[in-house]
Amino acid sequence: MFSFVKKNVLLFTSLPGLRGEYPNTTVGFVHIDDVVAAHILAMEECKASGRLVCSSSVAHWTQIIEMLKAKYPSYPFENKCSSQEGDNCAHIMETSKIQKLGFPAFKSVPEMFDDCIKSFQEKGFL
Repeated sequence: MFSFVKKNVLLFTSLPGLRGEYPNTTVGFVHIDDVVAAHILAMEECKASGRLVCSSSVAHWTQIIEMLKAKYPSYPFENKCSSQEGDNCAHIMETSKIQKLGFPAFKSVPEMFDDCIKSFQEKGFL
């Protein structure tokens, strides 16, 4: 799974069409606020043990780019999917362990990217 920073760099360079294409891969996504909340929960909850999966949704970059084009048509997103095939295996992330500890619902992919775009706008990157 891409790290949060790599995903934001990938999104940021895909927005103005700097990459030439977007990745041909399916990846897991998680909002940074959910990562922080999961870490705090894991440290504060005495029942927490072992590995806790913190991932919201899995999507192909084609789905992400199409969603963003529809929501933000004024931005010049990449139009071409890479011919270099990546990991396209359909999968889900098993998050029941962290949910049993009381973790609320993860933010959705649209919420994640709306927050990301808003942050880029506020910082003057877009």
